[in-house]
Amino acid sequence: MSNFIFLYFFVGIILISVGANLLVSCTEKLSVKLNISYFISSFIFIGLSTSSPEIFITILSTINNASNIAIGNALGSNIANIAFVFALSLFFVKINKNDKASILSDEIIYFLKLLVLYIIILIPILWNGKIEFYESLVLITVLLSFIFLNKKYLKKKEKENINKDNIYILLLILTGGLALLLFGTELFLTSSRKFASHIGISDYIIGLSITAIGSSLPELAASIESIRKRNIDFIIGNILGSNIFNIGIVIGLIGLIETFLNTSSLELLARKDVIRDIIMVSLTTLALILVAKNYNSYFVKSMSIILLASFIIYQMNLYGFNI
Repeated sequence: MSNFIFLYFFVGIILISVGANLLVSCTEKLSVKLNISYFISSFIFIGLSTSSPEIFITILSTINNASNIAIGNALGSNIANIAFVFALSLFFVKINKNDKASILSDEIIYFLKLLVLYIIILIPILWNGKIEFYESLVLITVLLSFIFLNKKYLKKKEKENINKDNIYILLLILTGGLALLLFGTELFLTSSRKFASHIGISDYIIGLSITAIGSSLPELAASIESIRKRNIDFIIGNILGSNIFNIGIVIGLIGLIETFLNTSSLELLARKDVIRDIIMVSLTTLALILVAKNYNSYFVKSMSIILLASFIIYQMNLYGFNI
């Protein structure tokens, strides 16, 4: 297996890139066909699709009594999505003088409130070091309630005749792009985890670092495609949707699976680790809000550098390198 680690790594990167290209292109066309905003279409189709690796990792790790990988993966992915993926996207995005000074639409503001609410809820949920059954129900119920109460954002702007055959073709291509994305991510994670196993680090740190970065590659690939199309709504929708699904669905599944299969993580999360990671999730979310509110070239480029630097320092801290 060790002879193929680098081959798996590079093949995974290629498949992720191709899959993301198909995913973003189809989402853009679907938003036009269904007459919904770019933000909502990216929030649903891209955000949920790029969270699929985290969902699969959660199911597999929880079944194998390693739910700490799932928790670390969800929190680490949320941090990586903003401090790495979003920050890198901001560094290359071009902002014209006639662009809007703020990109905070009603839709973005609403789902930002949901993300902030989730972060607040996570503090008491993770305080005892594990996810209980009723806590999973709370996370999933909050997500479904928010979507139901504001289904007006999911409606078409106006009625029109839609060529359903074309939509079915787009959905088929989107599914193919998702399959390539997931398979490429699995190859990347397989090679990364194989390498990490020789280092002897904990499940939670693996989830926060290697697994989180690897499962954030779909978001990065989708964001790169969005940059090429100069569509900031796609980038925001992708990141915001993925982070919300990571908490509502990914972490939400843990307590349900453990209760149903009568499994449990072999060790509880350390409270100091939980506090550190909740703070990091909160600060990166705040940065996302500030960028959306102050969308000018100088502020955006400065914030991208700050986020990338903080992400590097955070990852070094996970492995015991203090600055």
